[in-house]
Amino acid sequence: MKDIYDTYLKNQDQKQNLTNYEDTQSVQQDEPIEAVNDIKEPELEIPEIHETAEAVSEIDKLKELEKERDELKDQVLRVAAELENYRRRALKEKREMIDYANERLILNLLPLLDDLGKAVEAGKKAVDCDSMLTGLDLIYQKALKLFENENVKIMENTVGKPFDVNEHEAVMRMPSELPEDYIISEVQSGYTMKDKVLRHAKVVTSAGEPKEEENE
Repeated sequence: MKDIYDTYLKNQDQKQNLTNYEDTQSVQQDEPIEAVNDIKEPELEIPEIHETAEAVSEIDKLKELEKERDELKDQVLRVAAELENYRRRALKEKREMIDYANERLILNLLPLLDDLGKAVEAGKKAVDCDSMLTGLDLIYQKALKLFENENVKIMENTVGKPFDVNEHEAVMRMPSELPEDYIISEVQSGYTMKDKVLRHAKVVTSAGEPKEEENE
């Protein structure tokens, strides 16, 4: 009986050793798999929803700014074009104003020219000089009236008055009974327009009384 029991124990030990060996082999084979399983895949950073919304909002703002820029650019171009057109119109009107500034005055002078032409034709046939002089005087008075309507007036006769450089232009100086620098005669009438002198009156001024020559 003892031998049978010893044989049984021996067989049990062999089975246990075999089981331990198989477990060891199994662990060695599983280790590489566990090592592979231990490798972690890289985590991808997925943007959060609120960050994406902010980016979309910034893009919308940029588009709005670009739209405003285009509108302002269009307004600037339109204003520049309007200013250029205004400048051209102003230059054109200025040229026309210069070219036709005297148009109204010329139109008013044409009837006077017609009267002078008629007076010349009448003078060729006239025998009576008095009637011709009367006609010329009428034309002269008509001319004066026309200029008065334009605020142009003839200066008053300055003979016997002191010389005034603001109104007179001395063309000659000669001895006279009048005091020195008084006007002896008027060569050409002067004219004023409102308060401005259009043409100075050309006059002859006095150099004072002539000096008596000393007897030799």
